Amino acid sequence: MNSLSREEEYFLHKHFRYFIEEEDEKYGITEGTTLCTKSGVQETIDFIHVYMQSEFLLTSASILSKRYSYYIASVPLASMTLFNKMPNMNLENIELIRTTEEKKWFPKIRLLSQEVSQPAEGERMDWMLKELTNLFSFHIRPLFLHINQLTRLSMDVMWENIALYMFRFYEKELSLWYDEADVRNLKEDLYFIVERLPGEVFGMKRNPFSYFLYQPLLSSGARKRKCCCLSYKLYQDSNFCKTCPHLADQ
Repeated sequence: MNSLSREEEYFLHKHFRYFIEEEDEKYGITEGTTLCTKSGVQETIDFIHVYMQSEFLLTSASILSKRYSYYIASVPLASMTLFNKMPNMNLENIELIRTTEEKKWFPKIRLLSQEVSQPAEGERMDWMLKELTNLFSFHIRPLFLHINQLTRLSMDVMWENIALYMFRFYEKELSLWYDEADVRNLKEDLYFIVERLPGEVFGMKRNPFSYFLYQPLLSSGARKRKCCCLSYKLYQDSNFCKTCPHLADQ
């Protein structure tokens, strides 16, 4: 049975928020199965709201969507592009583990099983289509729908959370580890995701990432947000995100 190698796991641990037992401490666990139900999602939002001492429940919901979007744009997509492997991202295989007592609530993601799928020779595009459909339509969309129905947080805000982390990975971080020629080849996966995947892969009429494809770049190299994530309402003295659409162009 194919799985992530220890070297691959340590790469994910070093560069993303991937939990490894012998390297990280445990201060609290949110089981992935909690996010399978609307009541479980409400329980998680309520916990974040109290834990972070948030002053705005909608921002607490946005925090959950931002954190989970980061996990999706890093562990499965990085594994797909860098290792040609797709981890088992079923919620039953996931735990979110707080490794510090910091109040920003940014757990690491743990995969209970390191089992992966891999493409057969010459069938990588078909494999990506199948695995990305499972990831976006049957994993992410139900979670986002729960958050939306509970809090009315915009679906566009949540899809943009994934988009921004995904663009950062493909457009900025790859160049830290690979040369220019390799980066060009690896970025083909980004174009496949944002330009070629039909709406059906996301359980929608259109690809939601197409809405954010042409956002302007800031001087930092990051893409400007189209939708505000409401982080500035977390506390009375909170600031806008550096990519917030409310800020003047930088």
